[in-house]
Amino acid sequence: MHTQEIFLKHIENRSEQIRPFFIKPEKGWIRQLREALGLTLAKLGDLCGVATPTIAQAERGEAEGKLTIETLRKTAEAMNCEFVYMFAPKSDMHEFIRQKAYQKAQRILARADLHMSLEDQKVKSDLEARILRLQKN
Repeated sequence: MHTQEIFLKHIENRSEQIRPFFIKPEKGWIRQLREALGLTLAKLGDLCGVATPTIAQAERGEAEGKLTIETLRKTAEAMNCEFVYMFAPKSDMHEFIRQKAYQKAQRILARADLHMSLEDQKVKSDLEARILRLQKN
């Protein structure tokens, strides 16, 4: 098994393990955790070393998807949490790569076939077979 395949398998396995936790709370993680810990906006602001309105703005920003990773990390740390950031594949990564390779092979061969036909050297072999052969490389 190639190194790339091992890494892809690891990513797929890891994302499947945590997929049940992907659903973000409606009000956002900061507010959800703050309320679960019984912290007021002011108390969380003290823990983060920022003003109360800054925490309120952070909660709104997170809910809107407009908060920086650094702010999320610092806020999580203030609540004794670890901030986790990752990309989780929506589908099988091997299939995704195969599809992208197929599309790239199609584009390459379409361009090559056009040039060949313009030079009166049209390729006679089956296009699909050539695409599949190129896709494997």
